[in-house]
Amino acid sequence: MTSFKTMLLAAAVFAVPSTANAALVGSLGGGTGPFRTLTSAGLDDGAIATLSGGAVYTADLPFADIPEGDIAGNAFLAAGVQAGQPAVLNFTNPTTYVSFLWGSPDVYNRLSLTTSVATYAFDVASLGFAVRDGNQAFSQYVQFAASAGETITSLSFSNSPMTDAFEVANFTVTAVPEPATWGMMILGFGMVAGAARYRRRSTKVVYA
Repeated sequence: MTSFKTMLLAAAVFAVPSTANAALVGSLGGGTGPFRTLTSAGLDDGAIATLSGGAVYTADLPFADIPEGDIAGNAFLAAGVQAGQPAVLNFTNPTTYVSFLWGSPDVYNRLSLTTSVATYAFDVASLGFAVRDGNQAFSQYVQFAASAGETITSLSFSNSPMTDAFEVANFTVTAVPEPATWGMMILGFGMVAGAARYRRRSTKVVYA
C-alpha cells in the first residue's frame, strides 16, 4: 500500500507543471497546423482567443496585403494605421505553444507576447528573419514555446513607427491541460500501477 501511495505522489509531482526555470523561446519554424479559424471575434470565433484591435481581412487591400502562400480560410489579421493597432489576441485558456505565418516581415513590426511570468518583445531582427524589407512576396512561419510552467496569455501586434505593415495568418495553438485533466492523468497512473500489482499477485506460483 505504501509503494502504491508513493507512485501516486510521484505521478502528481511529474504531472503538475513547475514554475521554476520558466522560459519562453521564439524561433523561425512551425506552420504544421492544424490552423485555427480566424474571424473578427478571434481564433475559433473567440473560443481559443478573443481579438481586440486590428482587423481581419480576406483579400489584399491598398493598406493590407494577404501573406504570401496558402492561407487557411483566406483570412489574415492586420495591424496598422488603417486596421488599427495594437491587434491583441487574448487566449481564453493557458497556452504553451503558438505558431503563425508572418507576412512581408518588416523592421517596423513589433510583436509582444505576455505570459504568466513576463512580457517578451520580438521583431524581425531578434528572430533572425532573412527578409526584413516588407517584401510582399515573402512570408515566414514563427513559433513560440513556453516551458517549466510558464504559459502564454496574449499576443500583441503593432508597428513602430505606426504604419500599415503587419499581417499574420495560419495560427496553431497548443493549450495546457485543464486541472481536471491533470487529475485524470494522475488517476490513470494510479490505475496502471494498481493493475501491475494485481498481475504480479495473480501470477504468483504456489508450491505444495
